[in-house]
Amino acid sequence: MKLAAAAPKGQDGKDLIRILVRDPVLIVWALYLMSIPFYVGDSGLPQPGNALLILLIPLALRGWNGRLQAAVLQILRPLALFTLWVFLVNFTWALIQWKWGLRDYVLHPFYYAFNAVMFFTAQVLYQRHGQVFIRITGLVITAMVGFLVVASLFRRGDLRGTLWFNNPNQLGYYALLAACLVSLVQRPARISLLTASIALTGCTYLSILSASRAATAGIGILFVLLVFSNPRLIALGVIAAVALLALGGPIADSMSYTEQRRILIDRDKETSFIEERNYNRLWEYKEHLLVGAGEGDFQRFTETDKEALEIHSSAATVVFSYGIVGTVLFLMFALRVVKRAHLRVTVMLVPTFAYTIAHQGLRFTMLWVLLALFVACKLHAGSSRRPT
Repeated sequence: MKLAAAAPKGQDGKDLIRILVRDPVLIVWALYLMSIPFYVGDSGLPQPGNALLILLIPLALRGWNGRLQAAVLQILRPLALFTLWVFLVNFTWALIQWKWGLRDYVLHPFYYAFNAVMFFTAQVLYQRHGQVFIRITGLVITAMVGFLVVASLFRRGDLRGTLWFNNPNQLGYYALLAACLVSLVQRPARISLLTASIALTGCTYLSILSASRAATAGIGILFVLLVFSNPRLIALGVIAAVALLALGGPIADSMSYTEQRRILIDRDKETSFIEERNYNRLWEYKEHLLVGAGEGDFQRFTETDKEALEIHSSAATVVFSYGIVGTVLFLMFALRVVKRAHLRVTVMLVPTFAYTIAHQGLRFTMLWVLLALFVACKLHAGSSRRPT
C-alpha cells in the first residue's frame, strides 16, 4: 500500500498553509482537535464540537481509494467487533430491564461508536496525507496547550481548575493525554525540542491546576520514561517545570488544595479504596463476567439508597460491563495497536494506561486521538526505515 508522500524536510509554515488551503479536510480536522477542550452541555452528552466529525467523515472519504494498509485493517477489525459487542450487550440489557433512558444503556454504545469512527477517520487521513497529518496534529495540540495555559491566567475560579471542561479531572486527563501526544509526535512532527519542552511544562501546569493526583502522577511517569527515550526533551522540560513551580500563584494554590483534599478524604473515608472505586463488583457479581453487565442501571449493584456510580476504571469497566468476550476483543485491539512499535514509542502510552486503571477514561475522545496518532507514527517510522 502506497502512502501519501512524506513532507519534505524543508517544509515550513507556508507549505503547511498551502496544503491546508488545497485540502480543507485538514482544516476541519484541526478545528475538531481545537474543539475537544470546550464543553457546552453536561458531561455524557454530545458537545457542539462533535458535529465537526459529521463534516469530517465525508471530506476524509472523498477521493479515498477505499484501501488501508493490512496492519491498519488488523487493528480496525477487533475494534469494530468490540463496538458491535458493546451495542449488543447494552441494548440486550435495555430490552431485558426495559430501561431506555439515555443514561441507562442507550447512550453509552454511541460513545464507543463515535470514537471508533474518529479513529478510523484518522487512519484514512494519515493514509492520504502521511507525515503532514502527524505534523498538523502535533502543532494544533501544542498550540491548544499554550492557549489553555494562557486562558487559565484569566479564568480563575475554584481552587481546582476546570477552564471549559465540566470538572477538574477532565482537565487533568486532557493535560496528561496532550503530554503523551506531544512526546510521541515530537520527532515525526518535527516540533523543536524547545517548543515541545514548553508544551510539556504547560501540560504539567494544567495537571497541577486541576489538582488531579492521577493526572499529575501520570505526567511524572512520562517524565521518568522520557529520561530513557528522549533525554534532551525531558532535560529542558524539567528545567522549565522547576521554574514554573517556583512562580507560585495558581500552582501553589492548587498544590495546597490537593494536600488539604487528601487529608479530608483520608479522615472522612468510610469505605475502602476498592469499594470506593466499585472494583468489588468484579467478584460480588461475577455472574456478569462471561457476557457483561452493560453500562447502565448501576443501582442494581447496591443495597443502599445511596446513588450507585460506574466503576472508576477503564480496564475494570471493560471486564465487568462486556465480559470475557468484550475483554478479549478489546485486548486484541490494544495489542495490535502496539504490535511492532519501537519500545521507545510504546512507553509513551504507559502513563495513559496507568491513569485509566483508577479512572474511567475510555470514552474520552482525546484518548482515541492519541491512539490514532500512535498508529500513524508507527506506520510512519516503518515507512521511513524501508528503502525507497
